[in-house]
Amino acid sequence: MRESFSEYKKTLEQNLINISYLYSGDIISSTDSEYTEIKETPLTSPSFIINSIVNIYNQSFNQMFNKSKEVIVAEESLRNKNIIDKITELGMNPVYIFSSEKGKFLFSQLLKGNSTSAFPQYFYCLDKFIGTSEVFYSPLIKEDSDETVLYISDAPIQSLVYSIQNMDYSIDSTIDGFTPNIPNRWKHKISYSLYDCKFNSYKISIRNVSRLRHDKINKILNDN
Repeated sequence: MRESFSEYKKTLEQNLINISYLYSGDIISSTDSEYTEIKETPLTSPSFIINSIVNIYNQSFNQMFNKSKEVIVAEESLRNKNIIDKITELGMNPVYIFSSEKGKFLFSQLLKGNSTSAFPQYFYCLDKFIGTSEVFYSPLIKEDSDETVLYISDAPIQSLVYSIQNMDYSIDSTIDGFTPNIPNRWKHKISYSLYDCKFNSYKISIRNVSRLRHDKINKILNDN
């Protein structure tokens, strides 16, 4: 017999409690949201539940992207300086650092998540600086060929502790258009609150400023 959704909630909490950037945010406001999939079974679906959490991850990161102030850091300034020291020098409190693909090489090149974990590996810590910062890779972070991108947050960006408590899972039959009036598809829906949380965030764009300046000068000369 499949577990009830209330039992799955307990499992979710146990798996997410240590992913603090998603779990324990300080709530400012909330928005009613939902995630749906059409499935061939009326049974509670573990994969659907995981996908709904991934969807909340995506929404939370998009909220952070929209809130973030952009700061350009010269690549040259990092040659003799630790990236954490540089970020702190800029007046930021890097409790959580979210890295682009290239940004991983500023820290560690390998993800350290548990391969048996329920959630995607990028949910888990890539690197950790004791007493200061946790570093994560995020596939949602976009970067150009001439830049490396990090996002910095000084507090959790979502509050899944409350989202999970208030989640509602419903399964409703739908009608297959090829077999009239025979319900053989089911709409799985999770309704939840998406939270706007209290945090300060920055987009750090690391660029080779000398090369950009050189390219800009050449462009001006060529245009003339």
